[in-house]
Amino acid sequence: MAMPTRAERSRVVTVDGRSLRVLVSEPLARYTTFRIGGPADFLVRASDRATLESALIWAEREGLPVTVIGGGSNLLVRDGGIRGLVIVFRAPGESVGELATAAQDDGSVLVTLPATAPLSWVGHWASEHGLAGMEWAAGLPGVVGGAVVNNAGAHGGEIGHVIVDLELYDLPSRRLVRWTREQLAPRYRMTALKALSQPRSLVVLGARLRLLRDDPARLLAFAEEHARWRRMHQPTGPCAGSVFTNPPGTYAGYLIEQAGLKGFRIGQMAVSERHANFFVNLGGATAREALALIEAVQERVAERFGIVLQPEIEIIGES
Repeated sequence: MAMPTRAERSRVVTVDGRSLRVLVSEPLARYTTFRIGGPADFLVRASDRATLESALIWAEREGLPVTVIGGGSNLLVRDGGIRGLVIVFRAPGESVGELATAAQDDGSVLVTLPATAPLSWVGHWASEHGLAGMEWAAGLPGVVGGAVVNNAGAHGGEIGHVIVDLELYDLPSRRLVRWTREQLAPRYRMTALKALSQPRSLVVLGARLRLLRDDPARLLAFAEEHARWRRMHQPTGPCAGSVFTNPPGTYAGYLIEQAGLKGFRIGQMAVSERHANFFVNLGGATAREALALIEAVQERVAERFGIVLQPEIEIIGES
């Protein structure tokens, strides 16, 4: 018997007079950069706040737990998928529109970003406008919301360095709340939001960043240099970014390479030959294979160096 098509698995529901398209049993592999993940019971793609809120209202009406994902990088969804409603909250850069900016007396500029904005697009936009502090993001996957949750960074920069405050949606109360940088408590690849249990009760809607004025040509050169470095040194196949955080005083990729694990594979998951802290889906890999590879690499590095590598990627869903 033929599997039902996506059109056959979708339904349109009405929420406060607004039509909302809901996909049923939608494979989450389509929404993660690993290209891995079992089905969501229900899934809504939202690129704006109005659609997000309609989806949240519908989930409450149906008694469904809600999981929100952004660009799908830095994420491994288990093979059993996710129960309830998954909302994919992201938008292409060209649809973000004009960003709100406000010049400050100290010469800095406050920039308000929607959570749906692609991180790489933000890096290029800020550089083109002569605003320093996000040029490291050029070429990175993911969106602002996920970058805030994970305190994403590269090349010595991170979003936590420039965050002023956040606008969040509190799911239980359906209220907007604002967090300061101090409440977010960003540290290396970790925040108070990331530490919340899944599914999270708070959804990032936007962030205000404090950026410094600089020469656009200089910033664009840095942005392009960072993007070029990634193209040369990081794999291009389906992957989730850095798998492990760097231990103090060293690099996870270096330890994995020195343990002789470049190219090591389990099933269709392999340690990248180009960068050992990236694992690549060779085609049709499962989360079980990815988790087995993570565990095997941890064991080998611990045996060789006495260091237990800690995952940077988030692992969610059911086995």
